[in-house]
Amino acid sequence: MLDNSRDLTQYEKPLVEEPELSYTLPSYLYTDPAVYEVEKEKIFYKTWQFVAHKTAFNKPGDYVTVQICDQNLFVMMGKDNELRAFYNVCQHRAHELLPHGTGNVKSVIVCPYHAWAFEREGQLRGAPRSQNRPGFNKADYSLKQVRLEMFLNSVFLNLDENAEPLSELAADLEADVRQRVPYFDQLRAPTDGLLGESKINAGWKVVVDNYVECYHCDHAHKDFANLICMDTYQHDTFGWWARQLGSDIRKDNTAYELDDNAPVMSSMFWYLWPNTTINILPGTEEVNISAIRPLGLAQTDFGGPSLSVSGVFDQRRAEYTAEVLVPEDISLCESVQRGLMSKGYTQGPIIVDAQRTGRFEHAIHHFHRLVQSALKG
Repeated sequence: MLDNSRDLTQYEKPLVEEPELSYTLPSYLYTDPAVYEVEKEKIFYKTWQFVAHKTAFNKPGDYVTVQICDQNLFVMMGKDNELRAFYNVCQHRAHELLPHGTGNVKSVIVCPYHAWAFEREGQLRGAPRSQNRPGFNKADYSLKQVRLEMFLNSVFLNLDENAEPLSELAADLEADVRQRVPYFDQLRAPTDGLLGESKINAGWKVVVDNYVECYHCDHAHKDFANLICMDTYQHDTFGWWARQLGSDIRKDNTAYELDDNAPVMSSMFWYLWPNTTINILPGTEEVNISAIRPLGLAQTDFGGPSLSVSGVFDQRRAEYTAEVLVPEDISLCESVQRGLMSKGYTQGPIIVDAQRTGRFEHAIHHFHRLVQSALKG
């Protein structure tokens, strides 16, 4: 277990500003349960967390629940068509109010335990037999609200009331996405409602590490590297985000068939600290927005909605992603998590080139420095 006096930001081998002189985070930061408890408070309860695209909310009562580590929350559209976020817990005896997933509350939110009823805007409407308690005031028991912000047409939440707005932290990310994806505002939920989710037996940092580098792509994702030429692959880092661009796409490839008139002939992947990703592969005009959500010290959920301009999906691309690319990444991450438990490993060197091209690990260094800074608090 973690020594409470241990400095989580200083390591045997240095993690410094220059990536070419740096090493990875030490293995104990991935395997010690006490570190994960610190991360909950210093990272996940103080950062903007993706919940859903705006298309999930069409009428009053529509809701989406989200689990942020130990915190269960929901976002609901009120009768005034405004979105609000609340802790998903009754103010009487802490029973969860809404089941996991999405749905619609047509009138009031009724607790399954003692039938306390809450308005869709959070106020307590009624509590059975509460008139027997002297001085009972319904106004004292409204649902606890959470900060909500719309960013890139999506709902984000932050448990920290004092957090800087996401629109200020990552304004340059929004500008970059909109400049590179001219169809972004035309995206809608497809008719088949595809929602990709993967349970991975690896910690959230292992999954982010894997996402933010393509040093492994030539060897571990042969079809991906055959679809997207790694010779011209770009990977750039910014303050709170990173971006991967593949501009050289091979129509004759082993991943999936591309139509001659495919409107998107590039790949684009954005990472937003700490755990949001935006993903575009060549083909039709589709975008996936996913979150890398910790389910525990060594288990992660990676998934989120895919959206389409046409309202339907390219099944060839979907099958490649679900049957080839995602299983490859899951296998890699789970092996790394097991390896991090080994007494034969502590830290590894960051491999970078002077040009910071896409085949290297400067974005892992960028991510690790963000973790280091957050743990410093």
